[in-house]
Amino acid sequence: MRYLNLASALGALCLTQCTSLSLEECSSSDWYTLGLADGNRGATAARLNQYQKDCHEFNLKVDSSQWQQGYQQGLINYCLPENGYRVGLEGESYYGVCSDNQFVERYNQGHQQYLVNKRLAEIADRLNAIDSEISSINNTLNSLTDKAELLKQKNTLLNEKSHLLDERSRLHQGNMRFKFKF
Repeated sequence: MRYLNLASALGALCLTQCTSLSLEECSSSDWYTLGLADGNRGATAARLNQYQKDCHEFNLKVDSSQWQQGYQQGLINYCLPENGYRVGLEGESYYGVCSDNQFVERYNQGHQQYLVNKRLAEIADRLNAIDSEISSINNTLNSLTDKAELLKQKNTLLNEKSHLLDERSRLHQGNMRFKFKF
């Protein structure tokens, strides 16, 4: 548990470290719009702390109130259940910023479909590679007298191909179940 908390803290730190603001950005930012954009992306509220730290280096202040107003409005947009499905389907990370259980349910559904789609793409890539290897073996078989080893390799590839085709068929039928908890 201690390591999980440390990993979460490091992940949040990484997210905030990527948001450094320049002198120009600190002095001319529309804090409401910046908060709105952060909320629309599902960023954590810790982003404000990083902005404050960045701007403090230039002795400039962040309008926290304006940022918070924009951020809250952005979260309203982000936390819509249909957006949860889109976020999950695109394989994006979710940082627990929504209080709506429907968002999380739809995110989980979208993420499940993302994992299925990802696996289907992996299967398609491997099937193409197997077909290419089999074709190469067939071409070599035509020119060799000792065919036993190549036939064994070919049978192994055909067996793997059969298993992948079965898995792909099951994935297309939706028989696979995944559970994600946040």
